[in-house]
Amino acid sequence: MLAVFWRALHVGPYVTSLGGIVMDVTLLKITAVFYLLATGSFVIYLVLLRDLFPRLSPLLLLGGFLAHTAALGVHFFQSGGYPAVTQFREALSLYSWLMVAVYLLVQLKYRVTVLGCFVAPLAFLMTLGAFASGAGIGELPAGLKTYWLPVHVTLAFLGNAVFALAFAVSLMYLLQEYQVKNKKTTVLQKRFPSLERLDRLNYIFLVWGFPLMTLGIISGSILARVQWGNYWSWDPRQITSAITWLLYGGLLQGRAAAGWRGRKAALLTIVGFAVVLGYFLWGGSVFPSRHRGTFE
Repeated sequence: MLAVFWRALHVGPYVTSLGGIVMDVTLLKITAVFYLLATGSFVIYLVLLRDLFPRLSPLLLLGGFLAHTAALGVHFFQSGGYPAVTQFREALSLYSWLMVAVYLLVQLKYRVTVLGCFVAPLAFLMTLGAFASGAGIGELPAGLKTYWLPVHVTLAFLGNAVFALAFAVSLMYLLQEYQVKNKKTTVLQKRFPSLERLDRLNYIFLVWGFPLMTLGIISGSILARVQWGNYWSWDPRQITSAITWLLYGGLLQGRAAAGWRGRKAALLTIVGFAVVLGYFLWGGSVFPSRHRGTFE
């Protein structure tokens, strides 16, 4: 992995066709370096009982987030003022940025530093994949040059960013539950929050993520009407979104009406996120979609 990272850092600058404006990937490289440093810091925080790293790790992640924001800002203006989601690598970059943003906001309110042990390495890998796969700006179809695109993309990506944190919390719950049941006292058990708090965080993320996803689907249907002439066309991405919406909606209903908690809620959260992530990474090559690499 380090060899891949080293080669990716040597991706040269490139020039766009927009008035000869020079656009390179330097800011994205800096972002990846910060995310890698944050990953190392979070790992040390997880293993060593030191007071420095709970403060240093989120700061390193914040540094990467600021560099990432600048990179997306430059890309945004050079692409004509529309979200950079026409290519897979652009979607990777935007999604990792939103995921880090949500984590930083959660950290401010709930102080769940250990959650960064999952967010930082995932953000690094996604950012690495974004600039290692090439450079350039995808051309936005004329029919998508509408204000519904940024509305739809923001809501859909933000909802899935929240679900990514719910996924991480669910993994932490299962690991913590295993340690408690087997009466193991490990570093992870000391660092992870209690089972009750992890279950509560999972519920909070679901409560926030589900409305965002719902609004993303609604705005996506409106955008589909503008672009394709109908609200629903049985596009694979639309089908995947509907399945995921039903899974998360059923989970929230089960928690409210049937008292689903703990392990069952964690497993269903993981399944729901796996459906979306699986299609995003591999489904497009098996079931081609007209969404052109967006993560909705």
